[in-house]
Amino acid sequence: MEQFQKQNKNHKSMETYSKGVDFPSDFPIQPIHPDKPIKEGDCPICRGDGIVKVFENGIQHYASCICNKHNEQLGKAVEIVERIRKRQKEYQEQREYESHTYDEKEIKYMPIHPDKAIKEGDCPICGGVGIVRAVINGVEYMRNCICIKKQIAIQQLKKSGIAESIEKYTFDKFQTPQEWQRRLKQKALNFLKEENKWFFVGGQVGCGKTHICTAILAEFLKKGMSVRYVIWTNEIVRLKANKMDDENYQRMISPLLTTKVLYIDDFFKTEQGKRPSEADIRTAFEIINYRYVNSNLITIFSTEKTVDDIIDIDEAIGSRIHEKTKGYRNVILKDEGRNWRLREEK
Repeated sequence: MEQFQKQNKNHKSMETYSKGVDFPSDFPIQPIHPDKPIKEGDCPICRGDGIVKVFENGIQHYASCICNKHNEQLGKAVEIVERIRKRQKEYQEQREYESHTYDEKEIKYMPIHPDKAIKEGDCPICGGVGIVRAVINGVEYMRNCICIKKQIAIQQLKKSGIAESIEKYTFDKFQTPQEWQRRLKQKALNFLKEENKWFFVGGQVGCGKTHICTAILAEFLKKGMSVRYVIWTNEIVRLKANKMDDENYQRMISPLLTTKVLYIDDFFKTEQGKRPSEADIRTAFEIINYRYVNSNLITIFSTEKTVDDIIDIDEAIGSRIHEKTKGYRNVILKDEGRNWRLREEK
């Protein structure tokens, strides 16, 4: 390093080098083809070759030019932009499809085989076939029946381990002996009537946050909406483990971006309350921002943190949650008496 500084001392700076002019013969970095004319857009250091000659202690060797790193970073940025555009296009197509599939005011469903006898347990709409004739504005389409969507959603919930909880955690079973519980339940019921809103409940451990959010999720499932439940601590490990495998990563994260209703349980939960890693924050932002931009997607959060805590962790994420949960931002103050798990043990 000292030798480099000594050799470079007699030259004003790398400014000479950056302009792409000829360098003194003793300069420690030289283009491979010093006489090669520099075309518009070429790197002024390597003259478009991507490789330079480096002299160190009188020994010449070749090294990658700094422009390669720049191009690599630029390529990654372009790749991310293209990926976002692709997702937005896919989501737009899905949104257009669903707008025709679930608007009951416009659609008239008819079974493919109207004379087929409906057996016990068969869907009353499609007769157990799974496909219906959907008449929209006088035009007939073939569509998957709403029962298929429900079956897919149920399978997703079974994989997530929350299927049993949907039967256990209902609105009817949510106890409301105290005023804060009555307020929380009423807000959850009001939320079901909203559009383009998010629901947030944070604070005290064991106070029924997962219960009330699961009850909301179940109601959306009954309406035939695509739903997804994830435990943040488990999901973030899976996503980070596949970050270097773009195909697998996209396959895993895509449902979290595009599903109509996403419930994230224990959001930003960490060991001993440590700050989430930068990798966790970047992944969270990718999910939250996509669902924020595509404003008709519904997101539900339960966490031990408050929205202010999340803003302290990352303002971009926290401010989006703050905006979208207006009117449905619930914080349960920490009080041991509100932990129903401890109460049951006693």
